[in-house]
Amino acid sequence: MIKNYFKIAWRNLLKNKVFSFINITGLATGLACAFLIYLWVNDELNIDKFHEKDSQLYLVMANHTHTDATQTIPGVPGLLAPAMKTELPEVENAVNTTAWLEDFIVSAQDKHINARGRYAGIGFFDVFSYNLIEGSKEQVFADKNGIVISESLAKKLFNTTDHIIGKSLEWQSSEKKNKVFITGVFKDAPASASEQFDLLLPFSYFEAEVMPSQYVHWYNYYAYTYLILKKGTNIAAFNAKIKDFVAKRAEGSIVTLFVKPYSENYLYGKYENGVQAGGRIEYVRLFSIIALFILIIACINFMNLSTAKSSRRMKEVGIKKTLGAGRFSLIYQYLGESLLISFLALIIAIVIVEIFLPQFNIITSKKLSLHYNTG
Repeated sequence: MIKNYFKIAWRNLLKNKVFSFINITGLATGLACAFLIYLWVNDELNIDKFHEKDSQLYLVMANHTHTDATQTIPGVPGLLAPAMKTELPEVENAVNTTAWLEDFIVSAQDKHINARGRYAGIGFFDVFSYNLIEGSKEQVFADKNGIVISESLAKKLFNTTDHIIGKSLEWQSSEKKNKVFITGVFKDAPASASEQFDLLLPFSYFEAEVMPSQYVHWYNYYAYTYLILKKGTNIAAFNAKIKDFVAKRAEGSIVTLFVKPYSENYLYGKYENGVQAGGRIEYVRLFSIIALFILIIACINFMNLSTAKSSRRMKEVGIKKTLGAGRFSLIYQYLGESLLISFLALIIAIVIVEIFLPQFNIITSKKLSLHYNTG
């Protein structure tokens, strides 16, 4: 019986080609737009959540209080990480990085590759889940003349990632130039990482060679500090404890500290007068609402067209009732037609998404893809 309903529904679709085309195309377009926005929103919500210790990973923030306003930034003194790790029992691990990604030219075997990177402290690979495929977490930053490169950069320079530990190369930035040796290779940062980088240099080199020694003090905010807090740590109490951590060491400092979950910084990175005031999450909410409206409009259009068509089929309904068709059999028939149209629209929407996804990725600077889970 069900097979018969769908056979009749298919014949009706072929009989009313213009109506079927408009209805299916309208619904498919709306679904495709909603799917694309969903993929973008879902990706935004999962940025930086891939780290194994995500629930314990925090970024130290600094409130700079002036007479007229409070400015909130993640930049802190480079001395903060080792001091917190030593003095605060709640801190399981702490690491510094420079506060910016820098452009480098990396040279090896007559190859010159543009790459992006930053300086990072010992413990970086314990705090963050960037997987090392060559080298030891404890040793990669032990020598200030070492370098850790990504898998893709290794292949560009040496056409392989095997047996390249100890090989020398040269890096050059706008300010410095240095010959170094490879101490490790890490897998490329996943697409869900907010920052994509190709190399990491020891933070000890930055403080020794790039940052003049007279600027390495509690008044200079040139680093980002990341903490792994012990499970069960009361964050409100911890924030109260570290509030004046810098002020106690820098006389006259107007800075107070607090921590926030690292994975929240991407979406909730905007502060106004010391208070969290949104960020990219506003775009996520906006596009979620837009997707919902598109879907509602597509559904309303689908229902209106279906209603308009049904008003032309009164004669058909009357004849079927005269021949003994029951109420529920008619309901099942028309419901079958609607389900068939919806299913066809869904298939076409998926095809549209697959076709336009590469261009959509270019526009949004993403690496989105559809995943078909069969079980």
